[in-house]
Amino acid sequence: MTIQHDILKARLLGLLIIITLCTLAFQHYGPERTLIIGQDSGLYFEAIDDRGNGGKSVASLSRDGEKFILDCDIIASDYAWPYCEISFSLADQNGKGKDLTNYERVTLYAQYSEPQAFGVRFQLINYNPAYARKGEDNSLKYNAIELFDTHERYPQVIEMSHMQVPTWWLSQGKIPPDFWGPEFTEVRGVQIATGEHVKPGKYKMIIERIEISGKYISDRALYLMLLAIWTLAAMSFFISTLRKANIEVMLNKQRQHQLEALNRLLNQEHKALEERLTRDPLTGVFNRDGLAPVFQLGLNSDVTPLLSLIFIDIDHFKKVNDTYGHPIGDQVLLAFAQTLSANTRTHDLLARWGGEEFVLACPDTSLENALGLAEKLRRAIEESEWPKQLKLTASFGVAQMMEGESPTDFIARADKALYVAKAQGRNCVRASSQGPANLVAVK
Repeated sequence: MTIQHDILKARLLGLLIIITLCTLAFQHYGPERTLIIGQDSGLYFEAIDDRGNGGKSVASLSRDGEKFILDCDIIASDYAWPYCEISFSLADQNGKGKDLTNYERVTLYAQYSEPQAFGVRFQLINYNPAYARKGEDNSLKYNAIELFDTHERYPQVIEMSHMQVPTWWLSQGKIPPDFWGPEFTEVRGVQIATGEHVKPGKYKMIIERIEISGKYISDRALYLMLLAIWTLAAMSFFISTLRKANIEVMLNKQRQHQLEALNRLLNQEHKALEERLTRDPLTGVFNRDGLAPVFQLGLNSDVTPLLSLIFIDIDHFKKVNDTYGHPIGDQVLLAFAQTLSANTRTHDLLARWGGEEFVLACPDTSLENALGLAEKLRRAIEESEWPKQLKLTASFGVAQMMEGESPTDFIARADKALYVAKAQGRNCVRASSQGPANLVAVK
């Protein structure tokens, strides 16, 4: 009876695996639903320009077959952000917008009649009573993205997760952090507009159509459903196995002792594994404990290892947190660690020492080579792109381990060199060649 019961459970498990794989395959390769916005969509549309904001630009719409032609005359005025746009309304007769949370991407068939240096701005306007106020259009959330090279890449495919909420809208509405991200719960409007930095002149934009597509069931909902099914199956298997185990325990005390011993062993292995978790949870690089074995090389050998240390500190990082908040600060730290990792060698060991300070241990590396690596990292950081278009620099302190030197003194010399780099203007490299008072400047 027990063997037959196990065979039945195995068959049910196999069936569940097949159903899961088929469901995932259908979700990935199956049909999608698409919302098409164009001349035949039956939606209300209009041309809008900056005259409603005190500007002087003039926008007008015409048709060419199945296409919209947006003629835009950008005229300089006291209004600092001139624009023209075509706006489609997704609101129903009751004014309620369309839920696009399960849609994943937008395919935009729009371009200027001639290539331009500025882009095409695409916006989904969302309503949420948490921040929107009746009769105030600017209180609706702008989920926006600006697209360039529309002639080289036509149509443009936009992942909706890549859209952003403009900072000016967040500041203007004093929006709390809970609503800083893109939101598509009740989209009331779709807009295609001239991009930022548009110069006075006459422009023509050709809009063929907009396709908003996605799965009938979102990936998240599907995965939650499969997770629930597997959880129920696991619980069923667990209860069945537990009953079988109880019977076996009653019949064989020796097996009970073996299971208890095995459980203790697993617990010990789990604790040992936890002790080896030496990664920084935010950036994924080593923490101080993870870097500790490097400094044991000199203690466990009579020969001083060839080892250099680079201390790295983000310049004025406190201003980033104070200005943009800790979530942006965390993004900067993560991107900073990724930039360092991408520009170092495979045998170099990167660790977050604390806050905005990082340490790079360079085995088999002389002071001269470590200085070259530090300067390479300094330039990479200075030239990289950062969240919120921040301009980021870093200061570096470099030291090579001396004969008979303790790890504490070695670390202190590198840290002292970093302190001098920060005191001498930041965005530079300073090296300690022999002792705490002997510093070499590198830029």
